[in-house]
Amino acid sequence: MAATTYRPAGYDTDLSDVEWELLKPLIYPADARRGRWRDPNSARACLDAIRHVLKTGCQWSLLPKEFAPKSTVHDALRTWTEQG
Repeated sequence: MAATTYRPAGYDTDLSDVEWELLKPLIYPADARRGRWRDPNSARACLDAIRHVLKTGCQWSLLPKEFAPKSTVHDALRTWTEQG
């Protein structure tokens, strides 16, 4: 199954391709537990949503529809925080 092409949500807080390539080994290491983030594009989308919440100060419940569901994004943040 081929990986899908990433489509940014269209916000200023979205990662550029260069930024993602720098962060990808940290956010999506080869030996990490995957959970819902089996695809690097899913991990990138969650990171974009987390950056949006942090930059804009919006509440998790008001996360725009272009992003993954708030529970998915928050779970990603919690998991990555626990993994260091």
